[in-house]
Amino acid sequence: MGPRRTLFVTLILLATAAWSATNEKPDNGPAAISPEVRALYRDAIVIDTHDDTPSRISIEGVDIGKRLPDGNVDIPRLLDGGVTGIFFSIWPDPVFAPHQAIRRSLELIDVVYKVIDANPDRIGLAVNAADVVRLKKEGKVAALMGMEGGHGIENNLAALRMFHRLGVRYMTLTHSNTNDWADSSTDVPRWHGLNELGKNVVREMNRIGMIVDLSHVSDETFYAALQVTNKPVILSHSSCRALDNHPRNVTDDMLRALARNGGVMGINFYSEFVDQKFRDAMLARNKDLLAQFNENARNQTSNPDEASRRSWNELKHYTDGVPRPPFATLIDQIDHAVKVAGVDHVGLGSDFDGAPSTPEGVDSMLDMIKIAQALKDRGYRDEDIQKILGGNFLRVLREVTGN
Repeated sequence: MGPRRTLFVTLILLATAAWSATNEKPDNGPAAISPEVRALYRDAIVIDTHDDTPSRISIEGVDIGKRLPDGNVDIPRLLDGGVTGIFFSIWPDPVFAPHQAIRRSLELIDVVYKVIDANPDRIGLAVNAADVVRLKKEGKVAALMGMEGGHGIENNLAALRMFHRLGVRYMTLTHSNTNDWADSSTDVPRWHGLNELGKNVVREMNRIGMIVDLSHVSDETFYAALQVTNKPVILSHSSCRALDNHPRNVTDDMLRALARNGGVMGINFYSEFVDQKFRDAMLARNKDLLAQFNENARNQTSNPDEASRRSWNELKHYTDGVPRPPFATLIDQIDHAVKVAGVDHVGLGSDFDGAPSTPEGVDSMLDMIKIAQALKDRGYRDEDIQKILGGNFLRVLREVTGN
């Protein structure tokens, strides 16, 4: 080969390499789902422990009985995606605190009941593990409810008990806001964890059979709650701080404490909690989603409904322009939690319909099976994949509710 031809070939190779580097296909997860994974997934209890779909229904007026062109969750995609159970989040935006949070929570519970009433052949209310198993056998989705934010009870244990009677089966002690009895991870601390009312809330949740959820709480609140509870706790939608240094995420020491308690953490899919590069890009734009919720709450005037609608609509575009992280970053989060806490203490809490960005290839309930395949590709045993998909959370639900 002559020198000119050699130079020409070299230039072609360099150009090809440069094109490949700038035009790589996104990491959308496994190229194909194997028959073995389809079989284990079909038999598994698949539970997503946190979805903000009730707020979307309430604010946008969508009908999740139909296949929707956007969003992450609807009944057709739940069924086609093989999802056994979904925890609908009863989230009274902090703008409703301190005196309209009960009202807003009741409205969102009513949203869930309306969905069930309109689709009785496809979805049913579940309040314990036995209901989840029964509804799977019936070919229906199990609809469960979890309250997001302890401000929702307005410091009233009677309200807590009434929400439980309506079917709420977990409550996060805080949202982004510190309340009158517990400190949030993303607000100014007031109590060094829990005050006496906060401790009584945890005790009452244990007594009535409501799971204590420690997502959103400060590190001090996390450890204080573990000192009080006599039942397993959960982190319904959190990720690992070792991989992404967000205060909403948990440290390795907290993961080990969770394991000692017998609890479970549902890995959050929101890009800013999954991937440090994504978080850094958001910080470079001076954007902090949870701080914004608190700022909206402080600035809202006499109409929390309008303030919440405005905030919700802004949320959908909050991460515009920031590239989604690779699919593998989500699996890295699961893998890290398993290595630290053990495979019996990890689950999935997507934050779907509330997270404005998720990793590539994770767009709806149809993509949950990709996680099973990715774990299989990393060498996980079938029984351990099934634990992560929902078996671990089903155990906690049974231990706390008693059936």
